[in-house]
Amino acid sequence: MSSQTNVADNPSNEARDPAYFGYYAMLQHQQNMLQDNVRTSTYRSAILLNTECFENKLVMDVGAGSGILSYFAVQAGAKKVYAVEASDMALKMKKLVQAASLPAGKSKNEFLKDKVEVIQAKIEDPSVKVPKVDTIISEPIGVLLVHERMIESFIYARDTFLKPGGHLFPNKGSMYLAPFTDALLYTETMGKARFWEQTTFHGVDLSPLYPDAKAEMFGEWICARDTINPRDCALVFSDSEKV
Repeated sequence: MSSQTNVADNPSNEARDPAYFGYYAMLQHQQNMLQDNVRTSTYRSAILLNTECFENKLVMDVGAGSGILSYFAVQAGAKKVYAVEASDMALKMKKLVQAASLPAGKSKNEFLKDKVEVIQAKIEDPSVKVPKVDTIISEPIGVLLVHERMIESFIYARDTFLKPGGHLFPNKGSMYLAPFTDALLYTETMGKARFWEQTTFHGVDLSPLYPDAKAEMFGEWICARDTINPRDCALVFSDSEKV
């Protein structure tokens, strides 16, 4: 009975938000991010070109996911990396890290041996017990920087775990906004809204909902991947700006 009560009172991260954490626990979604060459190579360059922030340093990776930033930090000479990941991707990361300690001839990624400690928890959980670190790395950037609210966790980690004078990667973000017009997109969106102007839809007058439909459809996000160059978006990974 007590164990059942404990599970109910302390649900896992997956139980709290199964859709969110379940998504990031899947290798196929981690693969999509790893194969984003602009994202992955930029982070790697930022870390390896600023080795003074990593060599013989304690590092924390917030929302580590596949652990790729942790591995880059070890490549840059980190003394120890604490990889904090709330989803079950942490279990897969542990498998990769543990493979570095297999017997000679069977080990994989030997450079990771005794360098990465995987912690499965949200960074805000009291269960996260790590010393103050010299550098914090993360990929906390969502749509317009703040979508998914990882920025809040990144800031919490900074305020709780970063040594005075420590480094954040990234430590600054810039948003670029510009007005635009697209007649085709406007016509398409208006056409969807005007469905609700009908007064005889199977004998039902839908028009009272037209203002709400128009406001809803014109208030949705527009993702313009085909017209925005990711390299036009600025991120600063350290004060030295070696990116």
